[in-house]
Amino acid sequence: MKKLIQSLNAPQPSGPYSQGVKAGNLIFVSGQDGVQPNGASVGDSIAAQTEASLENIKNILTDAGAGLSDIVYMTCHLSELNEETVAEFNHVYEAYFKEVEIKPARITVGSQLLGVNVEISAVAAVN
Repeated sequence: MKKLIQSLNAPQPSGPYSQGVKAGNLIFVSGQDGVQPNGASVGDSIAAQTEASLENIKNILTDAGAGLSDIVYMTCHLSELNEETVAEFNHVYEAYFKEVEIKPARITVGSQLLGVNVEISAVAAVN
């Protein structure tokens, strides 16, 4: 059985998809980018967009009764995949998961993104 996850504390979907879906003990969070819940961009920096993406994911999970420590897998897209952007991305990412004992499995790839530099999706497991 599937359950819709819809948070007012993250940007509303701009297309035919859900912010999140809970299926069994898994929560799937759609790709979140450098946009604030009110729809405003946070700017072009990798750091600011990574922080906004992770805040959106955290807020969606919170509204679903979960948290960052429940994430088991993340897919991270960067518009530019090079040592500098990955280092800037990892600096912010690491701060969000500093207190998490078991870090999520993850892939980070270079992608052609529309109007943003970072987009992150997540899968969380809850009891």
